[in-house]
Amino acid sequence: MRVAVIGGGVAGLSAAHELLRRGADPVVFEAAARAGGKVGSRSERGWLTEDGPHFLARPLDALLDTAGLRGEVVRPQGPMTRWVHHRGRALRAPSLRLLLRAGAPRALLEPLFARPLREDMSLRDFLVARLGQKAGGLAGALMAAGVYAGDPAQLSARDAFPSLAESGSLLGALFRRRPGIWSLQRGLGSLPTALAASLGDRLRLGAPATQLEPSWTVNGERFDAAVLALPAPAAAALARSFAPSLAESLEQFRAAPVALVHLGFAHGALPRGFGLIDADGALHALGALLPSSMLPGRAPQGKVLATAVCGGALHPERTALPDTQLAEAVLGDLRRLLGLRRDPEYLRVVRHPAAIPQYAPGHRDRLQAARALSAGFPRLELAGASYDGVSVPDVAKSGASAAARLVERIS
Repeated sequence: MRVAVIGGGVAGLSAAHELLRRGADPVVFEAAARAGGKVGSRSERGWLTEDGPHFLARPLDALLDTAGLRGEVVRPQGPMTRWVHHRGRALRAPSLRLLLRAGAPRALLEPLFARPLREDMSLRDFLVARLGQKAGGLAGALMAAGVYAGDPAQLSARDAFPSLAESGSLLGALFRRRPGIWSLQRGLGSLPTALAASLGDRLRLGAPATQLEPSWTVNGERFDAAVLALPAPAAAALARSFAPSLAESLEQFRAAPVALVHLGFAHGALPRGFGLIDADGALHALGALLPSSMLPGRAPQGKVLATAVCGGALHPERTALPDTQLAEAVLGDLRRLLGLRRDPEYLRVVRHPAAIPQYAPGHRDRLQAARALSAGFPRLELAGASYDGVSVPDVAKSGASAAARLVERIS
């Protein structure tokens, strides 16, 4: 069974390897010059920077084994100090001052207000109802910015953060111990690079799918089935000619733009720690990571690396600023809040016009409607971050599950 996998990001690569494992013959069409989508790494002049995520918080054992990278897993070391920008100051988290500002006394009463989430609502409304105005507003801002670069008033509590919505005590869920975060020695981009290499000529780079027709042909080439492992708007564009209702449904899924600003400095220019996150929306970045403080090989010997995440749902216009203007704005915040006194020796800006899907209230209903429409084409599957979770493990699972459904349906 020949299967066209359209999109060579993590979802598409995962789908292709699952198809191989199940005896199918996948061909991956990827428009870009490299596979991996937003998961990529660049090494230059001793600086190792990411195109997208820096850490993963859940296992990916099967794909790591497939890629032969289990031995390259690295976990952050050293101080994991976090700062929260709140009302014009960078406060350590957790700290008594931050807790008092956040309305901790009301938040501690949360078990008295705990109720199952029966109807979907915004993340902000859910957290305010459970934790109070101050604590709920702060928690919503931090969670929305840290995971989705999003607006807590426009994210679904039920679908963007399902574990919180399903929990009995929200405080218990927030403070429950979770598996440690991890990365790879050569950056997370080494994972899709290795997965792509193992596909050989089954992966076609620089080969966009410009035409998709049922039964199934891609750019005129015949296949038995297809996996659309693309962002929803791109999938809609391909589906419009043969499934206008499906295309209209897919166009309802939105994503926020993000720009990453990588800045390299001399040693000692910045404090050691995990990073800073903005709770007020007043900074030019949603937050900043300090990768070289935690991971080996992220900066040349005697240097330090900082990465700012800019834009998102609340300030998409910032991603359109010229590199130097965006970098200067970020530097101004770092100088004021973290005591930065030096100019950068290295600058790299990475832009993603549609970086992170935004799971708005009603996401589950929209997804069910889209999949019901796609079910009218039993040899077509949808996969990717637009649908089943935005984390890399969720995206990989989405691709593998789509491939499994196809094989089970056809065999």
